[in-house]
Amino acid sequence: MRTSLLLSNVDNPPQVIMSTSTIPGEGKTTQAISLVQNLTGMGKSVLLIEGDIRRRTLDNYFKSEAGEHGLLSVVSGDVTLKDAIVKSEHLGADILMGQVSHINAADIFSSDKFVAFLTEMRALYDYIIIDTPPVLVVPDARVIGQHCDAIMYTVKWDSTTKTQLLAALRELATVNLTPTGLVLSQIDPKGMKKYGYGESYGAYSSYGGGYYDA
Repeated sequence: MRTSLLLSNVDNPPQVIMSTSTIPGEGKTTQAISLVQNLTGMGKSVLLIEGDIRRRTLDNYFKSEAGEHGLLSVVSGDVTLKDAIVKSEHLGADILMGQVSHINAADIFSSDKFVAFLTEMRALYDYIIIDTPPVLVVPDARVIGQHCDAIMYTVKWDSTTKTQLLAALRELATVNLTPTGLVLSQIDPKGMKKYGYGESYGAYSSYGGGYYDA
């Protein structure tokens, strides 16, 4: 996944990457966190931003580490980035949590202050990963996507319908956004057999043994 993203534009590798999906529960946040961990493992400086401020999914992972301030405080200029970020030793990355706001989230992400904030973050970090709400639920992903270099789009295997996925892709297309790639998540290996893939994938996995041992 990491390699595919970084090679999606060889001349201008993506720095700001958005993680989204069609509907809730497809695993986009898990994918975002996995990508962050993968990039920090390469020695890169990474900032994970909670763009899903309505639901605040990252609370489930880092609530015990979260402080009083977050994304909105930094974008508004009320506090500095240093005072708001959560430094996760487990991920080896900085995390900017979401905050409850009475202001419409889409208005926040379309503001000049948010654009200026992202510009500043580009100068401070090698990569910025933004976890956004699902496309069919609220317009936030369509707004945030305007400021990103790549879109990592998660689809839950054998669950999300073709109709739902196509509807979401059309929503992105209305603002000239196209996913950089689709990530099939939550695959059930046993369930794959009914589609005829179980045996063939098992056979391919045997190639790696001697290769990597050597």
